[in-house]
Amino acid sequence: MALLGIFLYRILDFFFRIVLPVAVVLYFAVQLGKCAIHIEGAAPECKRQSTDSNSTYNVVAVAINGDGNTLSKDEFVMREEMQIGRLRCKCPQSPDWLKPVNKRRIAEGNKWEFEKKKRLKPLSICKAMSPFNYIGGGITVEPYQTVPIIGLSLHPVIEQMLPHLNTDITLKISSTKMLGKLHLSKQIRYDAELSNYVILGEGTFELEISIKQNVKLLNTILDNHILYTSSSYELDVYDRLQLTLLNFTNDIHVRIHREALPDLYDPGEENSIIDKVTVITKTFERYDGIEKFINRVHQFYPNISIIIADDSLYPHPIKKDHVKHFIMPFRTGSFPGRNLALSQVKTKYVVFLDDDMFFTNQTNLEGMMAKLEDPNVDMDITCGEVKNLAKLKGLRSIGYNDSEGYCNLGPFYPRSNVVPGYPQCVWGEMFIFFFMAKTAVLRKIGAYPQIVQAAHEEAWIDAIGKAKSTYCSDSSVYHKHFRNRRYTKYRVETRSVLNNDPMALFENNMCYWWSFYNFPNIDKHSLMIQSPLE
Repeated sequence: MALLGIFLYRILDFFFRIVLPVAVVLYFAVQLGKCAIHIEGAAPECKRQSTDSNSTYNVVAVAINGDGNTLSKDEFVMREEMQIGRLRCKCPQSPDWLKPVNKRRIAEGNKWEFEKKKRLKPLSICKAMSPFNYIGGGITVEPYQTVPIIGLSLHPVIEQMLPHLNTDITLKISSTKMLGKLHLSKQIRYDAELSNYVILGEGTFELEISIKQNVKLLNTILDNHILYTSSSYELDVYDRLQLTLLNFTNDIHVRIHREALPDLYDPGEENSIIDKVTVITKTFERYDGIEKFINRVHQFYPNISIIIADDSLYPHPIKKDHVKHFIMPFRTGSFPGRNLALSQVKTKYVVFLDDDMFFTNQTNLEGMMAKLEDPNVDMDITCGEVKNLAKLKGLRSIGYNDSEGYCNLGPFYPRSNVVPGYPQCVWGEMFIFFFMAKTAVLRKIGAYPQIVQAAHEEAWIDAIGKAKSTYCSDSSVYHKHFRNRRYTKYRVETRSVLNNDPMALFENNMCYWWSFYNFPNIDKHSLMIQSPLE
């Protein structure tokens, strides 16, 4: 058996090292021969090939690309095909009171979709055979800076063929969106004789280089000596370069990207949790509860900073060490209060919980912070358990409608959502509000200030696609309702107007919201469009 294995290995090695390369060379030689390939049943037509450059280039292009009659699919068509399996939905008929708002929402949503499409990463369409190797995407340059077009080199077969073409070689490269200009590096000008090549369009949107049968020089030019200089101020766009050699054109996408600077927070000399974590909350008409809230936090974490945003009618000053109390206009709202408190945070991490949730000996801020600092896990927000309240988990099913926005179709529960390395944690997009987050990430998510009556599910919907969140059972707080007559009055009033508030729908371009935003109150499964892939 061992001898048989060695024998088979030698046969395969001979095939791949000798037979296959020879076959490829012969294939191209046939394409460039005097006899054109004929359709079966027709007489072969033999003609002497012209040696002019266009004829020669066309033969090579046919050898590589085929006869040119095969149409490649448009990028828009391919993107549509790629979206065929995406969750889609039918938008329900809106009630009369919502129609004017919906009209404005759809108009603004269309503008947002247009801007989103402009930022799409282009598809890199790699053709089956090419006379040169190239990188379709991944080349990045800052505005007004210069980058070499890396990854270019001749295909070995083409490299052997070029000396026998008996014609000059022309290389063209152009910026189709005219966002950057092209030129050769100075090193080429110093090292190569000017008589060996002719340059047209140096420092313009289209560069053309004619080389006199000098394959070595062509290889040198392709080796990081074609330069692209961004000529416009853009934060994040893609330019498409067209590179043409031997009548064969490939696209190279260059990303013009102004890299954002980091958001750093000083961890302090002791690198302690007191220096790295701030606790924030929003309170309204519950001073008996907020007093207990502060005491319990400082019982377990003395000297940790607490920030409170308060929009009560008659605010009571809170003067305690390591506590900042910010008074807001009456009933400004939950989201504006969170934004205010978050704006005052100076630490790398922030803990948020409601003012009727209280720390216990099972509250483990150190463990929560360790997860956010773990370099092996990409985690932005980690939530803990809230005793006496239901455990919310799962991801959100978001359906897409071609013309009217999105549908929030409620939760779904994938089986493979356990966080690697943390069996007590699961990924998710909807939890109870006790969490620790990276301050920089939470600030970028923000909170929609128009939403004042309710602020739970809306906040988690805002975080979709902007942060990776987890629920972990190894840290918890205790929940106890603190209600009085004034608080209860406003809470009942809030719930009475909740179902007629279109702001959450408007913010996220939603035409349907499974939960209390059911417009109209219909079965969500009737809105889901069956995927042709299922």
